[in-house]
Amino acid sequence: MKHFRRIIRSLPTLLTALVFATIVWIYAVTLADPTETRTYPRPLPMEIIGLDPDLTIINEITQQVYLTIRAPSSFHTQLENDINLIDVVLDLSGLESGVHILTPQVNLALSPAEITRVMPSNVTVKLDAIVTESFPINLKVVGNPTIGFETQTPVLSDQNVFISGPRSLIETIDHIDAEINISDATEDVQRMIELTPLDAEDNPVTGISLNPASIQVTVPVTQRGGFRTVVVKIVTSGQVAPGYRLTNIFSSPPAVTIFSADYDLVDSIPGYVETAPINLNMASEDIEIRVALNLPEGINVVGSQNVTITISIDPIESSIRFVNVPIQIRGLGAGLAVEISPESVDIFLSGPLPLLDGLSLEDIFVLINLSDRGPGTYQLAPTVLLENNLISVDAILPSSIEVTISEAK
Repeated sequence: MKHFRRIIRSLPTLLTALVFATIVWIYAVTLADPTETRTYPRPLPMEIIGLDPDLTIINEITQQVYLTIRAPSSFHTQLENDINLIDVVLDLSGLESGVHILTPQVNLALSPAEITRVMPSNVTVKLDAIVTESFPINLKVVGNPTIGFETQTPVLSDQNVFISGPRSLIETIDHIDAEINISDATEDVQRMIELTPLDAEDNPVTGISLNPASIQVTVPVTQRGGFRTVVVKIVTSGQVAPGYRLTNIFSSPPAVTIFSADYDLVDSIPGYVETAPINLNMASEDIEIRVALNLPEGINVVGSQNVTITISIDPIESSIRFVNVPIQIRGLGAGLAVEISPESVDIFLSGPLPLLDGLSLEDIFVLINLSDRGPGTYQLAPTVLLENNLISVDAILPSSIEVTISEAK
């Protein structure tokens, strides 16, 4: 009993000692790992959760937040090194259509630590119901086919489009346009056309999805009665100059549309119309000329009555051999003598036949340049000089010449 009373009398002293020891421990810990308030050094991603699948967010909201955290210095180091220790969410659970002001929720995986500031502290969220509606497709045909052709009723792969999105956007849609251009068409026009939702003022409505987003449109184009498209048959006379050949000839346009009030006359045309004859006699260069068409009486051409004919004429390529062409020495130093072996070469040339036919031995120069070379024996390649760069040197035989330079006696 005395022992128990002694303990009771000592209890205040013990409690005082315990409090004092705790204060000393906290003070020591604080000195070793002081509590600090810091702004997190980078923005943190904010996860949006709980959104009703029948709703959608229709305003721009921030996806990041900035935090100010109060925690021991060692905790700050851990948080800054591992972003996964911080969880930021914006909870939309249970919210309906309308405008909502929400506070980001921040959870820290370390304790003791507290959030002293969140920027932004509040986030405005506008929610709208997602709806799907069907709209008819309005096809706009732009342009006209070539004269003598006409269009039939267009064929669309789909007549309606389903549009999904926020109700507030769907309600602004006035019509759905698909536009196809058939300018100057002479045959059926078939294209994939994107659909464009527009409001009452023809402004595009965005932020919605279309199914399908594009359709195939076919606009049948047929030739009107009394009209017919025929090819242009080019008629020539004479021969190009000797040593030349015709490499290409074409008409622009390659076909024309003819017409007549007499449908039977148009149908009797064989599928082509001829040009007036083009004289090629002794031609040695390209020709571009406007010529008239030979049309049967009662037949006319839509547009210009003439066509442009382009004719390409190139020289015939050939080859020729010159034998025993003497070698000329250039650049031999003063006081030096030279001997070469052999003293002539055979040369093979190729190029336009008319140029080769006019070439003679006097037009060919074979040189060996000895500039800056002293006494000695060398194996040197000769150089062929020609006045016309359209002629090519195919081979020199031999390709190397032995050159001996010595002191002049």
